[in-house]
Amino acid sequence: MTFGNIMMSVCDRARRRAGPLVSFSVAFSLVEWAILTPLVAGILRLALGTWGRCSVGNFEILSFLLSPVGLAGLALIVGVQFATLHLRLAGLMAVLSGDGPGVWHALDVLRRLPALIRLGLLESVAYLLLAVPFAIAGAAAYFAFWSSHDVNRLVVVRPPEFWRGAAAFGVLALLYLTAAGWLYLRWLLAPPAVLFEDVTNPKAALRSSAERLRGRLVSRAVLVLGFLAVLLGAYAAVTWSLGWINGWVLGRIGHASGLAISATAALLLIDGLVVASLSALAGVAFAAIILDCYQKGGGAIKASEHGDWNGRLWSGTALVLSGLAAALAVVSATELIADARVSETIEVTAHRAGAFDGPENTLAALRHAIEASADWAEIDVQFSADKRLVVIHDTDLLRVAGSPLRVAASTLDQLRAVDLGSPFSPAFAGERIATLEEFLDAAGTAIRLNIELKPKNEAEAVELTDRVLEAVRKAGMLDRDRVCSQSFRAIQTARRAEPGLEVGFITGAVIGDPTRLDVDFLMVDRRLATRALVDRASQRDVRIHAWTINNPDHLAPLIDHGVANIITDDVAAIRARLTEIRDLDPLERLLLRVRNGLIGS
Repeated sequence: MTFGNIMMSVCDRARRRAGPLVSFSVAFSLVEWAILTPLVAGILRLALGTWGRCSVGNFEILSFLLSPVGLAGLALIVGVQFATLHLRLAGLMAVLSGDGPGVWHALDVLRRLPALIRLGLLESVAYLLLAVPFAIAGAAAYFAFWSSHDVNRLVVVRPPEFWRGAAAFGVLALLYLTAAGWLYLRWLLAPPAVLFEDVTNPKAALRSSAERLRGRLVSRAVLVLGFLAVLLGAYAAVTWSLGWINGWVLGRIGHASGLAISATAALLLIDGLVVASLSALAGVAFAAIILDCYQKGGGAIKASEHGDWNGRLWSGTALVLSGLAAALAVVSATELIADARVSETIEVTAHRAGAFDGPENTLAALRHAIEASADWAEIDVQFSADKRLVVIHDTDLLRVAGSPLRVAASTLDQLRAVDLGSPFSPAFAGERIATLEEFLDAAGTAIRLNIELKPKNEAEAVELTDRVLEAVRKAGMLDRDRVCSQSFRAIQTARRAEPGLEVGFITGAVIGDPTRLDVDFLMVDRRLATRALVDRASQRDVRIHAWTINNPDHLAPLIDHGVANIITDDVAAIRARLTEIRDLDPLERLLLRVRNGLIGS
């Protein structure tokens, strides 16, 4: 019989028992949900307590999963999933083989539950024992290729040692899955032996399965692998479709936290129902395939009939009770996560001292940045003609004041004769260019300065850096302020002169790996501030600062990527959105992060 004919037979069997199959699948899924939801929520709460925040990277997740608590939780979840899968398939086979209400047949399975549990435990032990030599070989591969390296660095940098180790682990995993799959196929018919032959000895059930599949193992393997291929294709198509729909819907809803969170929760519920329905169909099909194999192997199905009103009463009662249990589990899990204590720390830097609320790089802008609760003010420093340290971004005053004066060719007095405030707003009339010393004095302890060094050439880089460091020392601000530049020569000079001073490199484009530079932080364009860059940087204790973020809607994804500092012209708007995000409880924050992931922000 061909694969197509077998699947037609499977579909016909399922069609005749469609109603009972639905009632059983719904009730069983609700019970499974009631068991797993609090379990997953409890483990997630422990993870949140370990991380201290909702936005974490892959390495932090992996580190938790490899911890004793994480491993225990993961083993518990996998164990529950394996047990429920075993029971689901047994229940579906009982429903497919009988008549009457579907949930009633679950009671038939319950009577054989001790034998099914012993069978599942015996299989689990066998799979674990089978894994021992592969685990030993895996440990040997780890010591041979990875033990002398930091695993996180290996995953990020991926040197040749990483690929050798990954290849070894991949081969071992493939060999183990092949051996475990062969055992699973040999024991495929053990559950129906327990159900229909009243076999209570699990070893006898396994022997019965192996005997019935003797000479048919290859054909059954082709059948199961064909089913798995179809199932994986269906899962891929469904998940791709759901992902596209989620992104489309959330992209049109916008970034308002309340609406985005509600929409994300609704979409996740719909996604869960769709995937659960597909899983239920797959379970029915696989149970029918096992029954077909069992019958073709000479097994006799003992059909049972439960058509009386008691059977229907049991079915209705089971559905109601399982629904209540699932609802209670959801409520308890929600409270468990929402009550976790987390805090996400991210600093805000006023770009050019706060270019939105005042003329850029002026003391007036700095005062507004302090009022808006900025943590830092980023300012640009260069030489005037008389070698004064003036705070200005451009090489001339044409853009900011309409004056053609060039900074390097003008004295401080000439530069101060130009009104920087009036072109911005009449309210700032008379605002003049300021020196670094004046900024250091105005900042005091109210705000910290990130001083960008803007030398005209490599020769000037050393002189400018030395003069800026001299001013910072004189003000007693070495332990509060930091310096940055697009000139790596200037950064190297600052690093040698003051090893304890934080230094950063500014880049709007990446060639190579900037995280390898000897700096404390990287100031990068928002589009470069990806999770991958943050992960690579964190392995070298380098922090990522993103510029220039003036749209509050861009903030949440950057927090999720792990950015340490947001550089913005509009401190008040960014601070307000940051406060809004911080006020969310952990569950809402997790949903917002899921939203950002679904929309691909």
